[in-house]
Amino acid sequence: MQIVTFVTITTIAGFIFHKLNLNFFLGLAAGASVQFLLSYIVDSILSVYAAVKNKELENERIKEFSIQGVEVECPCHKKIKEFVPIKLNFDNKYKCRECQKTVSVLVETNTAIATQPIYDTSVNIENIPQLKETV
Repeated sequence: MQIVTFVTITTIAGFIFHKLNLNFFLGLAAGASVQFLLSYIVDSILSVYAAVKNKELENERIKEFSIQGVEVECPCHKKIKEFVPIKLNFDNKYKCRECQKTVSVLVETNTAIATQPIYDTSVNIENIPQLKETV
């Protein structure tokens, strides 16, 4: 379909040039050149638009992932539980819906050595006395 459109527009440009007492083949060349130029410009604009749109969607996704939350308990005597969004780059505070006091949320981190279970099928229970008694 694109080739038919290309040939049609190029031929029309050639006839327009011929009616203006210019060279028919010069009109064909001009029509083809203008179509290639317009096609390049439109493709470039669409590529830039798609890249910008993808970047916006990626930024939105990152923004959504950056917000984490935790259920906390107000330190007042009512001990009201609330879900509070946590951001690591800001002070985390919220206003308790019961006592109307501003409460700071302290974020602590801990570390632990990650271990994996050992699956050794060559161990025979018969050779381990403590396990043999429990079986």
